[in-house]
Amino acid sequence: MNKKDPDFVVTFLTLRQTIGWVGLAMPFAVRLGALAFEHIRTTDSISAYYYTGMRDVFVGTLILVGVLLTCYRTPAKRDTIFAIIAGIAAMGIGLFPMEPTFAKEILARFPEMAQEKCYINRGFLGYHFIFVTVFFALSFYLVYFRFDAFTPTNPTTQKLMRNKIYKVCGAVMFLAFSTIGVLAAVNQGGSIFWPETFAVLAFGIAWLVKGQTILKDADVAMAA
Repeated sequence: MNKKDPDFVVTFLTLRQTIGWVGLAMPFAVRLGALAFEHIRTTDSISAYYYTGMRDVFVGTLILVGVLLTCYRTPAKRDTIFAIIAGIAAMGIGLFPMEPTFAKEILARFPEMAQEKCYINRGFLGYHFIFVTVFFALSFYLVYFRFDAFTPTNPTTQKLMRNKIYKVCGAVMFLAFSTIGVLAAVNQGGSIFWPETFAVLAFGIAWLVKGQTILKDADVAMAA
């Protein structure tokens, strides 16, 4: 199929939009689901929802985002490779969970959950933060430095606005992840839920804009 074919372009716009919507929904889905079904008000991180009833939603969402990212293609081979690696990292975040951390509501009902004698069904430990770091680093790189690549010589007003939003989203991702690093260094055991959430929301918004969910060009071929 020719890359200028409208069907081809719409397919990739849809892929980008799907990545955006799934990323945007994930923090709210796990938080509201845990609140509704288990009365868990919050956890110290999004990843800690792995140890709630929202585990399948958490893991399934990351697998879906990972698969979609590995299917993403751009004219720049390097960007395609980075997207594939980011997709693998997203899947790794779900399949290689953080150390068991339980919400206080769960521990109040099941105090033995925090004891070593209690069997916990989990994946391989010790690699989670590596996958998180790789995912956010490559996602930041793509959003901030590469989403505005291939801007035509005479870009539309919409394209110029989209480019500005990419920069803002990338900056939010960088600041959020930097905040996570600072909190982890100076306040071990503290909550990083909201910095993670802002980083994920910025990621989702950038992909929605990249898919022209808003600020659409009249010419569907202008999909950069």
